Amino acid sequence: MAIKTQTINGTERYGYLAEPIGGARAGVVLLPTIFAINAFARSYADTLANAGLACAVWDIYSGQPLPADYDESLKRARTLTDEAVVASVGKWIDHMLGEMKLASVGVLGFCIGGRFAIMQAATDKRIKACAMAYPSIENPRLPNQAMDSLAMAADIACPVLNIQPGKDHVSQPDTYEVLNAALFKRSAPTTLQYYPVAEHGFMHRPKPEENPAATVLASPQLLAFLTACLR
Repeated sequence: MAIKTQTINGTERYGYLAEPIGGARAGVVLLPTIFAINAFARSYADTLANAGLACAVWDIYSGQPLPADYDESLKRARTLTDEAVVASVGKWIDHMLGEMKLASVGVLGFCIGGRFAIMQAATDKRIKACAMAYPSIENPRLPNQAMDSLAMAADIACPVLNIQPGKDHVSQPDTYEVLNAALFKRSAPTTLQYYPVAEHGFMHRPKPEENPAATVLASPQLLAFLTACLR
């Protein structure tokens, strides 16, 4: 499918937008890792657009240049506040349902974006699908994290997909247990994918070989989940 892409650096929204040239009925706001709108984020947005979904990658750092390395990314991420994140992502949802006239919108988060996806879907009932891959949930929360994403997961009204690696150095096994228990309490569907030997960030980390092997299974199911929920 032919797509068109553009970088958005406005006063209200910052990000990368990929759309099918013929238009889309539904869309996804992609909440990226602490590395922001890098090659992986743009590539995944293009993949969604090629599947017929408009995709806006929210710029986690509001138009700043990409971080130079992991340490800078981590330092920047720890200056973000939960209320500001929810408000900023909400502007993209407003735009997609408003000016773009899409019928439905979902959220997709990777790493720290997975935590943000929980918060967004719990507070904005317009969201029709919530997908997260290896959500970075520190327990106890960091000083800049006012919202309890683990508790908020129980308030998500739409279907949820959680992609969980077995070797996650950020979110611990007991954290995933709390998260999944909250999701399973809901009346909305929950889909859990578990990859025992894959690592945190496996969908954008080519080594070790267990990571791309897990991605081969995880990515098509992620795409199918969003497509099924939003069309």
